[in-house]
Amino acid sequence: MAEKAHRIPNNFCGLPEEFSSWRNSRVVIIPVPYDLTSTYVSGSRSGPRAIINASMNMEQFDEELKTENFRIGIHTQEQLETIASSPEPMMAAIEGAVEEVLAADKFPVLLGGEHSITIGALRAVRKKHRRISILHFDAHADLRDSYQGTSLSHACAGRRASEMGRLVQVGIRSLSAEEEEFRSKSEVRTFFAADLASGRAHLNEIISSIDGDLYITIDLDVFDPSIVPATGTPEPGGLTWYDVTGILRAACEGRRVVGMDVVELCPIMNSVASDFLAAKLVYRAIGYVFSGELARIRERKLKKK
Repeated sequence: MAEKAHRIPNNFCGLPEEFSSWRNSRVVIIPVPYDLTSTYVSGSRSGPRAIINASMNMEQFDEELKTENFRIGIHTQEQLETIASSPEPMMAAIEGAVEEVLAADKFPVLLGGEHSITIGALRAVRKKHRRISILHFDAHADLRDSYQGTSLSHACAGRRASEMGRLVQVGIRSLSAEEEEFRSKSEVRTFFAADLASGRAHLNEIISSIDGDLYITIDLDVFDPSIVPATGTPEPGGLTWYDVTGILRAACEGRRVVGMDVVELCPIMNSVASDFLAAKLVYRAIGYVFSGELARIRERKLKKK
């Protein structure tokens, strides 16, 4: 009888039960294939599956952190069922899913889908963590109060976030006159991509703007489109891999991070570079958040040898 072919589990990183069960995992991946309010190129509903597929082909040793980040335990949930009737029921469903993860004292990582999913996640986070900052990586300010008839549009994600915590934006290079007026009169801290590139804005300014517990939201169009072309609304002049990961690492050091999302991947057929970057970014961010625990796991593993 022929030996059965080995099958890689269909979860983030393709992890075996030991490192992917709900019971054994500190991290929970929540795929949210939702793009109801997308306004230019749609397709981010396919983003979560593309990220998970790419993650199954990554090296699981993190060359920067010198750890195997999966050892913290990463559980992948079934994708959240989308609701197309209107944004509010979808936000409620996301809120409930994140609330369940937080109640189990686990770390939620949402894979989008469009940027509006951040609103549902933050509603749940605010119930448990009353004083938070939101570190918002994006090309777009997303500070409109309403867009195309809804206050829950992807174009309003930053505005709604600013109502739930201190909003710190990084990489912005596109906004409307309405958004600029709101931003200039609010407590939102915005670090424009041009200022970061020229050195007029510095890492320590970004980090010192963060107060309290931290939620991280990463719209992949924060990257320059030469690096990540697979987004619905690409903008020229974006950040590099090392720009984003450098800020992420500094933000996570010595701080309680309570959740994160990576959104707006709009996969391009036969071009997987963006998918792979998104998967590695999630994996690297998990390493930053749990760096202390992963270092202790590594030390115990070395002592057993």
